[in-house]
Amino acid sequence: MLTANEKKLLRKKLDTYEGTIPHMYLDSKGYITVGIGHLITSVANAQLISFVDAKTNKKATAAEIKTDYDNVIKQTNNRVASYYKKYTALKITQSEIDKLTNKHIDTFYKELKRIYTSFDTYPSEVRLALFDLIFNLGMTDLRNNWPTFNKHIKALDWQKAANNSSRKPPVSAARNKYVKGLLEKAAQTTKIKATP
Repeated sequence: MLTANEKKLLRKKLDTYEGTIPHMYLDSKGYITVGIGHLITSVANAQLISFVDAKTNKKATAAEIKTDYDNVIKQTNNRVASYYKKYTALKITQSEIDKLTNKHIDTFYKELKRIYTSFDTYPSEVRLALFDLIFNLGMTDLRNNWPTFNKHIKALDWQKAANNSSRKPPVSAARNKYVKGLLEKAAQTTKIKATP
């Protein structure tokens, strides 16, 4: 499991690369999203989230949540998240964002342990890099579509994993550089420890 410090760093980086958006918006693939990259799969799924009226902070009704969802889903995707604010009347609070993000971290931890049985023994930098990848790609994509990367992770070859960690746009060059840097740092630290 991640340490408290690792969780803090992970949340900070997720906020940097995903953004913290309190209203519904469409991500680059056209999926309704809220908070720090929290995917909303349906109206019913949206209604499980504690939305409030953006002006009054009064708890939103199921009908109000459906209205926001319906308004946003009709829009063009791949715009900046703030573009969708004018189509919404609701938001989620910071505590709800934190709750959703913590739930994601717990779920992704279990999924990472399924993909990489030795996950807990990996250096901190490798665990953080893998969290960033799974948060962005999802478990199925990371497990099935990254065979070379996964082979190097399981062989504990952090440098080769770093060389194969780049994601395609819309993932930013800065985010790819961050993950590669984490893996390269782990490779350097491991090398130093191995030197007598």
